[in-house]
Amino acid sequence: MPSPIINEGMRSHLRGRNRFLNIMTHDVVERLRIRRKALAADSGLDESYDVGTYPPEMTTVVMDKSRGLLPLVSGLIAGGLGTAGVAALVGAFGAVAPTAALPAKAQVFDVTIEAVDGKPKVTSVEVTE
Repeated sequence: MPSPIINEGMRSHLRGRNRFLNIMTHDVVERLRIRRKALAADSGLDESYDVGTYPPEMTTVVMDKSRGLLPLVSGLIAGGLGTAGVAALVGAFGAVAPTAALPAKAQVFDVTIEAVDGKPKVTSVEVTE
């Protein structure tokens, strides 16, 4: 059972969201009234013509009493755990990636180069440790 602090936070969130939706609904109603007034003026009707209200004067605001993000978060967690379980059953986590080959050890060579007939020639190569 969620703590009272979480419950109050969720209720506060819903109140704020519903207040915003209420203000937004009234703004849309006012914009539609202004638009109808402008269309009536374009049609040649004078200012005294009542353009009416749409939606009617009384607007209905729906209060959402849902549980907030809790069902969504729990569903995402359950889905993720289910996907990980299926992947484990298939063996996706059992395969080990091959390891990289070790780099070759450096070797030191003692090379003797002599001039034979005016051209350089390698006469001996010895590995030194």
